[in-house]
Amino acid sequence: MSWDHQILLFMAAHRSEGLDAGFRAVTWLGSLYVLAPLAVLLVAALLYFQKRWEALLLVVGLGGAALWVHLTKAILGRPRPALVEPVIALPADGSFPSAHTTQIVAFALCVVLIVRRTWPEWQFTAMAVAALLIAVVAASRVYLQVHYPSDVLGGFVLGIGWIALARKIL
Repeated sequence: MSWDHQILLFMAAHRSEGLDAGFRAVTWLGSLYVLAPLAVLLVAALLYFQKRWEALLLVVGLGGAALWVHLTKAILGRPRPALVEPVIALPADGSFPSAHTTQIVAFALCVVLIVRRTWPEWQFTAMAVAALLIAVVAASRVYLQVHYPSDVLGGFVLGIGWIALARKIL
């Protein structure tokens, strides 16, 4: 049995009503339904304070990550896990890579880079919060049985890679 399946079975074996509800809630933190409006508000605030590079980084970072992850999903078309019953309805798109993970990684890294440039004394706090958000969103996708762990890992790598490239370009 693959490590992907072993982890999915482990998560399924440790389900509870409390964890189900908690992971259903935190998984939204990686969704564009939450991240896009939040990014728009942050970009508006950054532009108000004349932080153009920071605003552009957030737009290119989150927008590009979302574009790349959905393009990759469409090309690869990996089926969603079907090992056990998922906690939520399976999304219709492909499984690899995890869009929620890619998007929260991209958003969180952009915020960390912005904080680092603007308020360097807060960079370690921003990094800790970013790491926590990324970890809980990534875990939620596996716990909910909508992604294989390798999908989450792929989303993590794609998010980091895209932000590293975007930072170099900008």
